[in-house]
Amino acid sequence: MYALSYTQAVGYDLSRTWQAGQTPDQYMKLGDVSQALQPELLSVGAIAQTTGLNLNQVALSTFTLVSEQTLNQLAKAVPLLGQFNVRDVAPIATLLANKTGGMNVSELQIAQVLAQNPQLGLLLLGETDLSRYSVSSIPNLDSTPLQQFTGWQNTFIKDVPGLFAVPLAAMPNPMTELGSSVMRIDMVYGKAEAKRTNTISGSDVQGFSVPCQENCAYIELNDLENQGQGRLEGKQWISGKYQEVEGGWGCLKGVNGGKEPTGRLPFGSSFKVVVLDTDETTDSVTTALFFRSCSPCGCTPYFIGPVPFFTYRVNSPIFIGTMEERLITDASMPTQAQPQVVSSSASTPKPVQNTVNAPCSPTKTSSASLQGVNLDALGRAFASDGQSDGFSPYVCADGRKCGRSLGKYQDMSYNPYAVKAISSKPGGEAWLSKIRSGGEIKKEELFEFYPPADQEAAFNASLQDLIASTSKQTDPKTGKLYFGDSPSDTLSDRLIERVAQKHFGGEYSKVDSGASETYNQLTIYNYGLDVLKRYKSNTGSTLTSTACIPTASSISSSSPASPLLK
Repeated sequence: MYALSYTQAVGYDLSRTWQAGQTPDQYMKLGDVSQALQPELLSVGAIAQTTGLNLNQVALSTFTLVSEQTLNQLAKAVPLLGQFNVRDVAPIATLLANKTGGMNVSELQIAQVLAQNPQLGLLLLGETDLSRYSVSSIPNLDSTPLQQFTGWQNTFIKDVPGLFAVPLAAMPNPMTELGSSVMRIDMVYGKAEAKRTNTISGSDVQGFSVPCQENCAYIELNDLENQGQGRLEGKQWISGKYQEVEGGWGCLKGVNGGKEPTGRLPFGSSFKVVVLDTDETTDSVTTALFFRSCSPCGCTPYFIGPVPFFTYRVNSPIFIGTMEERLITDASMPTQAQPQVVSSSASTPKPVQNTVNAPCSPTKTSSASLQGVNLDALGRAFASDGQSDGFSPYVCADGRKCGRSLGKYQDMSYNPYAVKAISSKPGGEAWLSKIRSGGEIKKEELFEFYPPADQEAAFNASLQDLIASTSKQTDPKTGKLYFGDSPSDTLSDRLIERVAQKHFGGEYSKVDSGASETYNQLTIYNYGLDVLKRYKSNTGSTLTSTACIPTASSISSSSPASPLLK
């Protein structure tokens, strides 16, 4: 059931298994690499031109995506196909001859036959023997983009003739370098190493300096000139064969348990480059690509792979992309891999565990609460449609507190927890100063100084403090405590409203203030009402206080020129 929700979100089946020794084109689907390379924009004719394939000699049966189309779908996908007479399209002529019981339709146009006999439009092309015909036997099929066919996302790469041999640089969204940093492989170490902290590997959720505590196979890097003592001297790229990190976001974050192999994104978010096997006896290292799948509501972790990439030796140059130095407090998780085994099957999607756990007696609810507030639901209310790389225009909520809302939870740039996380990074203070003065910022800067893992940690800590402090204060509107005079009292909506007001306008903003941001579109008071409305929608019930009140210490949070797939 959980896997079904992911399938519905992305539009095709993410689950699959494969055997060791199979090539990636045998277990990877077009949907897996759509975001990265956009192969669906290609036609089989364009693929043939790139790879030198002669479509007259390629059996139509090998083009599985086409064989799985109904005649209605095929006539809709292939330009002008319906205007051809049945006799001029041999595979369709044979299929109809076998299925119409002697009815003579060969002189009619395909569109006429399907219009007069709707049941024939439901026939699958593959219901006849397609091995007798070539791909060229269907007019205009060679010029039809793959995305025109129904169910293209679910098609294995091997089932599109020649696609496995298309170079990455020749794809519609070609592999391009992000940044210009190239380093030299100085040393290769096996999994017996431990406690490595000078890393440049991780994820786009935790950042790219995630420490490794155990099973730390890695390559040690140096500058190309081998002069030593530079800021990149001795950097460590940890093997993703043995270490996992957090990945994914939104509705697909839970796929593969929210984990992906540690690595880097030197070519942007299209795919992840991962160090796999490090061989100390030969001083060599193999790398691989891992892909993810995305939908409008989120992306999976980079777990689809491995796709073999390059093999390097000591002293070889290796492209590492843009260099960022981020302080990451959480170590990556060791995998169950053994030295001689490479994972050969896709992990079963697992639900994400809540990052907030209450040290109290077991109850019927699985969501943690604080002062009766469902923390998960309130987090979703603040996040709304927020994206981790989003930010608002420059605003002033009360004429004094000015800045931008940042990231998934729209944390204001003057939020003390956000400030602490950002200023801890090299260049963070200067970036905050630029925001305060109204300077322009970029998404890349937001990821560098306030990555998703920091956003989660800052929001969770801030939310706890706001709820704890506000629940002890008196509401001037009612003359009572926001939380009620006793733990048994029904939780007032006013607690949620006031917490939201503080989140937007600051701890000392005026209660129910009519002060608005610069563009006069949202007041502190209205923001509180909006969050309350979304919170109630998320919980779907009356809010009451509970005896389950986690302590701060109980809440934990984490502080994307070779052939395609040959």
